[in-house]
Amino acid sequence: MRRFFATFVTICVFGLFFLTKSVFSADIGVDIDLTYSVRKNGSMHIREEHTVSNYSNRYFIPASSQETFVIRAFKTRGKTLQKDLERISKTIELYDESGTALQPKIEIKEEYIEVTEEFGTTVGRGQNKTFVLEYDNFELAGKSGAVWNIYVPGLPEDFDKLAVSEGGASVQNSYKVVLEFDKSLGTPNFLLPEPQTTDTTNGKNVYTFDPKDLIDRSVWVQIGEKQYYTFKIKQPVVVTANTPSSRVFNTWYDLLLPRESENQTVYFKSISPKPAYIRVDDEGDVIARFVFSEEGTYEIVVTGYIVTNITEEIQRNEVGTLDDIDLDQLYGEVDEKQMTYADLLLPQEYWEVDSEEIQLQASKLMKDLNNVYDILISDYNYVTQTVDYDNLKIGILNKRQGALNTLKGGSSVCMEYSDLFTTILRAQGIPARAAFGYGFDHRSRDASQEGHQWVEVYLPNVGWVAVDPTWGDTGRKAYIGGDVDHALWYVAGTSVNIPSPVVKYAVDNTSEVDPPDFEVDVVEKIDSEPLTSLNDLLDNYPYTQKHKLFEKIEQLNTYGKLIFIGIPSAIVVVLTIIIVLSFIKLVQRVFFRDEQEGPYSNERSYPPDQVPQPRSDP
Repeated sequence: MRRFFATFVTICVFGLFFLTKSVFSADIGVDIDLTYSVRKNGSMHIREEHTVSNYSNRYFIPASSQETFVIRAFKTRGKTLQKDLERISKTIELYDESGTALQPKIEIKEEYIEVTEEFGTTVGRGQNKTFVLEYDNFELAGKSGAVWNIYVPGLPEDFDKLAVSEGGASVQNSYKVVLEFDKSLGTPNFLLPEPQTTDTTNGKNVYTFDPKDLIDRSVWVQIGEKQYYTFKIKQPVVVTANTPSSRVFNTWYDLLLPRESENQTVYFKSISPKPAYIRVDDEGDVIARFVFSEEGTYEIVVTGYIVTNITEEIQRNEVGTLDDIDLDQLYGEVDEKQMTYADLLLPQEYWEVDSEEIQLQASKLMKDLNNVYDILISDYNYVTQTVDYDNLKIGILNKRQGALNTLKGGSSVCMEYSDLFTTILRAQGIPARAAFGYGFDHRSRDASQEGHQWVEVYLPNVGWVAVDPTWGDTGRKAYIGGDVDHALWYVAGTSVNIPSPVVKYAVDNTSEVDPPDFEVDVVEKIDSEPLTSLNDLLDNYPYTQKHKLFEKIEQLNTYGKLIFIGIPSAIVVVLTIIIVLSFIKLVQRVFFRDEQEGPYSNERSYPPDQVPQPRSDP
């Protein structure tokens, strides 16, 4: 599984000398008190106190021995790592038990800082030596947008394991971990893991944690019930006129816009050019159609805000059983086909529901469970604990491999976590669909985030609920329900490829469609400027029956248009030609008859020898 959080490691290096046999379980004990204090400016002050006690009557610690502190990086970074470590190193101060400042050796390694100091005095049986290290950290706490996130690094699995030094003495560490921050920061949305004690002192919330709860797991506190995102979509448009028909018919682009959900509201700032219409399909996805009639290159630009909210935690007793799922319930019309919830159990590309291996694993996880929430948690724990996140798969090599290959141990990122989770749920008779959008990772150095995929699961008596198995290792019990860290763009129930973020309709479909460019960032608040809600936008650009008819026509391919429009047009042309020719023929016939009859139609015509002669008078 993916491990997000680094740990602090402390090392004691002793030159131990043999005396007599010890009666204690460890010859040397090291009490390590860690206090993390969050300042209002977002930095964190850390006080790390080491008290080294000699319980042995066999060994003593000579003055030349060294105490070593290791300060590790918390966030995954690249080129900026050394600069950040240098920044931390400049704040390091070391004191002895009397408060006297010491001059330790500070070395910046590739991924951590090492601080060492000699004991200076011999520590015999029953004696101890204390070192107090203080420094500032600039990545463990901070406000991203409108939300505070505070972290305390976890501890290694063997943090309290009895160790043996080179001199043969046994050494054991014990930890105390305390987090404190000013109450003015707000009330936490969640605080994980559950603290051992909670107190309020001098206007500060003070939490003490059981070290065993921090094994390979960091403390995570989030404060803030709303998060604000600004978004910009830029879609390149290419309109060609390579054929006569492409000069007649328009080119249309369908672009997906961010949708709304139970915990998400969308506001639009600008749309250019104006769309022909905006509609919401039966899955709730928002589609804007743009029409282009002139040959050339253009750009569609849409800007706005997304507001996410915390939803109430889902309770097990609120969720129904498998028998409560009405599979005959109408889901909607997709590609002109009426679909029910039963269709959301069917296998699709990358969702190999009918695979024998998938069916077997789904059956194992379901066991004799009947409550859908219980089944969901069983599946969630399996996926998060079994699938390994592969950072090397991100980028150009990130090819979707599907649920079955993921089950067999294939390289995985968010799409594989989600595909496997979706497929197992469907195999158990629970409707599930893919969700696409942006997951804001506060540990990332950049406010701008990458695209992300998670899952929406249908819970009887509750409805569609977001579940993110990829983030299952972040320390939360389960990423189930609405939160402020996911900005939803669209869902896909029939296939991971439908709908597409952009679709182009043109008679000449030879040119490739460039994908849209998305920019999503967190902001502290929404600027005071005119904004349009999604409902108002739908009213401003309504989807009518006329659009529906033209949509059917424009979605036809080149040959379809020839049959649907070309043949009727040809018939009209032929009829026109027939009428024109008939009229011409009629005119010619009338004209020819007039020429034959001459100018006087009442005169008779005789042969020359029969011309009547005039009579003479008698």
